Amino acid sequence: MTNKKQEIFFASADTFEGMCRELLQQIAGKSNMLKLTVFNAPADNEEYARNLSLLKESVATEFGECAPLVAYVAQPCLTAKMAAEVTYLPEEENISHERHAGYTLLQGDGFCELVTEGITPHSLDGSIREQSEEIFAQLGNILAKNNFKISDIYRQWNYIEQITSMHDDRQNYQEFNDARSRFYNSAEWNGGYPAATGIGTACGGVMVEVYAVKGEKVVNHAIDNPLQTSAHNYSQKVLTGKSDEPQRTTPKFERARIVGDTVYISGTAAIKGEDSLSLDNAAEQSAETMQIIKQLVAAENIPVPTKGGTYTLLRTYIKNGKDAPEVIRFMEENYPDVPKHYLEADVCRPELLVEIEGTASVK
Repeated sequence: MTNKKQEIFFASADTFEGMCRELLQQIAGKSNMLKLTVFNAPADNEEYARNLSLLKESVATEFGECAPLVAYVAQPCLTAKMAAEVTYLPEEENISHERHAGYTLLQGDGFCELVTEGITPHSLDGSIREQSEEIFAQLGNILAKNNFKISDIYRQWNYIEQITSMHDDRQNYQEFNDARSRFYNSAEWNGGYPAATGIGTACGGVMVEVYAVKGEKVVNHAIDNPLQTSAHNYSQKVLTGKSDEPQRTTPKFERARIVGDTVYISGTAAIKGEDSLSLDNAAEQSAETMQIIKQLVAAENIPVPTKGGTYTLLRTYIKNGKDAPEVIRFMEENYPDVPKHYLEADVCRPELLVEIEGTASVK
């Protein structure tokens, strides 16, 4: 199993083109890069599409055949104008790379792994449902072409424009969840669903990133949290929509997965059971969320023998920019040595002010 590493970089030039140059200068010496995920705040979908094209062109020009995959997320970075996560393999990893348009295959001893770029629809003009259906069709084709099952997905990121907005009494997040459920229904999920994040963006439509793996030698287990109801077991009362419409499907993800020696922590918020906690302070929600994650990565909660997880990256989404100083202060004081960054993004429930995801290493 690949031992993927991540580093976070920031840029603050006056233009998007200048930020791209600044970023690429910082990562120019990096080798074995798999993916570059960039966070920035375009004004609208037209600017998003233009920036994505420029970003891909810049990366291709800089790195040629060794160019990493690219994902562009329309979320403002709260400590700079641009943040970027670089995912790479350490030099000592004896892994073969097979690069394709839109994804990379990694082959090692007893496993094959697939990493996608940010999968986007051909047009941002369609509804959230239409965009989601198209993206899952693209993803299904990539998986089938390389003899992966849908249930081989172990980590998924789902970015949804205006995630809590309603159109004809249908919430954007619920429309996405229903499309995901239809896609997943063609697979058998005997080992549990992927770890996943479903988070809002200001624009950019729907975008999905995926990791998938197959191979008998791979440690790959779902992780529940005893403090929380599994999201795929939520009741109808916490799903948004009209009470008289057909049953709304649940978000299909696990609270975390351990794959190899990494715990992939799903997007986590201040929820106990299936109910949001009655906290209207963003810093307090951050503290509760990190306590929930602490339980998630505790040695006794991980389904293989470990000494527990050590955080290797924390990505914090903050609903309201005005809450950023108190959230950042809490995170920096309590987790000073963990690589992390902060983004402004709408969370899937109106009362939730913060969501946190990340990775942890286990031994």
